[in-house]
Amino acid sequence: MLGFAQAGNNNVWRRFLQAINQGVLLEGLQPVTYRIGAGVAEGPLGASVTKAADPCFFQGCAGFRPVASSLETLWTATTDPKALPLRLLVSDLEVNQNDISSLLAGIQADLTKGASAGILGLRIPFMGDVFSADGRIVFKGKTSRPVFILASGPKKQVKSVLAEIGKALALNGMNDASISIVDPDTLAKTMTAKSVVGIPATSASPGSSVRILGQTYRPSQNPDYQFIKLNAAATGLSVATAANVSGGSERPAFGITDLEQIDLAGGQSVAAEGMRVSNIQISGSNLKVQLNVDQSAPSGLYRVVVPAGSLPEQWWLDWDRAQTDTTKVGEKTQGLLLLMTSLSRQVAKTTNGPPAATLCIALQNQN
Repeated sequence: MLGFAQAGNNNVWRRFLQAINQGVLLEGLQPVTYRIGAGVAEGPLGASVTKAADPCFFQGCAGFRPVASSLETLWTATTDPKALPLRLLVSDLEVNQNDISSLLAGIQADLTKGASAGILGLRIPFMGDVFSADGRIVFKGKTSRPVFILASGPKKQVKSVLAEIGKALALNGMNDASISIVDPDTLAKTMTAKSVVGIPATSASPGSSVRILGQTYRPSQNPDYQFIKLNAAATGLSVATAANVSGGSERPAFGITDLEQIDLAGGQSVAAEGMRVSNIQISGSNLKVQLNVDQSAPSGLYRVVVPAGSLPEQWWLDWDRAQTDTTKVGEKTQGLLLLMTSLSRQVAKTTNGPPAATLCIALQNQN
């Protein structure tokens, strides 16, 4: 965080902080600022968050004592136990697994009161060292570094305040902020499969009737399924929520999906043998899942399930720095994807929401 305050053009950092004040005040709210660290919420520090424009705010000098990160402390700051406050955490969110667990535990108390959550992300000038979640320096120098406002509180306030901050940023020449709102309403829709192709495409016949355990199944009689025959040259298939899903962000399977086979006799789901998820692609609001299919995989009915709250937005993937990532490391945040999908699942659990996606496949495997 120090790198924002000591960037050559630290006026951008100051204007970012001013936009936060403006967004809160325009909603008729009075901000109370705390300096969070070492398990202590230091403050209130007055009404303005722009105190963080001073590098000493992070270095621990000129009246600011040294602190260590403890982001969850904002959610334990003194408040009326019956009230549901709006909380805004300004951070680079460079957090490890333990930090994420502590942060989610801190937010949980507000979620049980009915809080929604949201996040605003923006890349702004940075000068200094970028540390990984385990404390290693992964970048030195100038870059455009992500900074975030993580919000929780009443649904209307979370949505409107982040929107007003986004407008204030745009009026100050920072018009590329990304905003996500995480609440039960946004998680209530389940996406379904709209297309399937073989890998390679010439090794399959999508849209054809299939035979499974001696019985013929036809697409017209089972509209919730995508039908495909694989021949001996096929190595897998790809199923998607739209006819053409291209571009976006993709990476090898990262733990957001469950792959099941449906037992035709009892209708129960069982482990899918001879198949595995190999790649996931997110483009805008669409999803594509690539499956490796072994010769041993039986013909049958399958489904790929993304549990409620587990489907990330594309920009979470774009801005997340995987441990093996070596490209533009200063412009990404390690742990962002894990934090946001975990928070989204946590919100979904408060209302027992439906799956984010259920992609059903009727497969005849001719390998």
